Parts: sequence; C-alpha cells; structure tokens
Amino acid sequence: MKLPNIRRIFVPEKGYLLLDCDLSGADAQVVAWEAEDKDLKSAFRSGLNIHLKNLRDAFGFKAPDEALRKLNEYPDGTRAGTGTIYDDIKRAVHGTNYGAMARTVAVTLGWTINRAEEFQRLWFQLHPQIREWHKRVERDLHTSGTVRNAFGYRRIFFDRPMGLLPEALAWGPQSTVAIVCSKGAVQLNRIPWVDIFLQVHDSLVFQIPNHRIEPSSFRAIRDALSVSVPYSDPLVIPWEIKTSSKSWGEVQKVKWEELT
Repeated sequence: MKLPNIRRIFVPEKGYLLLDCDLSGADAQVVAWEAEDKDLKSAFRSGLNIHLKNLRDAFGFKAPDEALRKLNEYPDGTRAGTGTIYDDIKRAVHGTNYGAMARTVAVTLGWTINRAEEFQRLWFQLHPQIREWHKRVERDLHTSGTVRNAFGYRRIFFDRPMGLLPEALAWGPQSTVAIVCSKGAVQLNRIPWVDIFLQVHDSLVFQIPNHRIEPSSFRAIRDALSVSVPYSDPLVIPWEIKTSSKSWGEVQKVKWEELT
C-alpha cells in the first residue's frame, strides 16, 4: 500500500513561496575532512558527484554519468542488491565509513559477505586516511571515552568501548551537520521577511513572500545559510534549494544560478 505524502500538509500562506534548503552530501564531506582525505576533499571541491566517482574508482566503470546512475549490474554480471549499483555504492560507502562490518554491509545490500569484504578492502586501499580516522576515534574511546567535533562539542561515552566505534564515528559528522544546519537557521532568521517552519536534521523549510522572489533575495538567503566548519582547512557545505507554491511535499529542485 502506498502511503500518503504527509509533507503536503505543510503549505505556504497565501502570497508566499515555500522553500526547502538542504545540505548536499553533508555527512560524506565531513567524513572526508575528519579523515583529511585529500582525494575526496578535492572531488567535493571540484563539484564531482562523489557516488559516481566512487563507482568508477571501485569497479572501473567507464559509462557516462546518466547511464551509470541507472545500471543494475556489476562487471562480473551480478545484480545490484538495492535496485541500482548507484544506490549500492552510496550505502556501502556510508556504512563502511561509519564502521559497519562486512557482514552488516552484505545483509543490508543483499551482497555476499565475500563481495562486502572485497569492497571494504578496496575502499580502505583507496582511502587509507579513513582507516586512520577510525583508529584515532577508537583510541579516543579507549583512553578518554570522549569524541569531539570540529565545533568543539564533545560526547562522553560511559559504556565499555567494545562495540561503540560505529556510534562514535557517526556522532562526529552527524552532530557537525546538525550544528551547521542550526547555525544556518539562526542566520537565516535574521532576515525579517523569512518565516522558518522547521529544521529536519540537514534541511530547513521556510517561506518568503512572493514580492521577495527576486535575485537579491535568493542571494541573501544563500549568504545567510553559508556556515564555515572550523577545520584547519575550513569546510563550507553547499546547500541545495527546492521550491513550491503549493506544499512541502511538492517542492522541485532549482539551481541557485537560475534564481540569482
């Protein structure tokens, strides 16, 4: 049974435009900066689709972007576990970055354990800095029971360190993303004609009056949302924007360049 799109209950007031701005690829970028992975950082800064890059790096695909997004078969002829190989790589990398064991990745994606083990071996060969980040977080768990994010916030774990690594790895990027979004909301709230509805982890939903639909307004919104994560090499996570005059459930992605 298809469930209703509950987001349609959130509608803009008459004479207003509803906007949904969300941080694009946020967790993956924070992981790259936490690990100080130069290859991934360079890819993000150049605007590459990181999932397509990872597919090509891991499996040697040469297909064009659009064709690669739709492929559901690996070079050895086996089928994707989650619909397309594009979906597989997103989930496999995310799980591996956050400390998932090969068995967990295999069960989640419908892979064999052997495929998951081979993928993780290759991933850490391509990105040894991520393995080193894992080791640093694990060492912090065993020595102080504490992990910190780039903003200086910390979380103290009172349980025994065994089995805590995935949760500790996830806390840093996820808390960083939530803080970036929250700071963006505070700055956005200073614009008097912006009405914020809610924050959903890495996205903000708000409305603006129709008479404010002009390039200068969208430039002001984009500037307000810009938050620098204070690494030694600062990270500014880009935002994507979607709009609708009907409801949150009917927003459509728009390029900033088309609005500004």
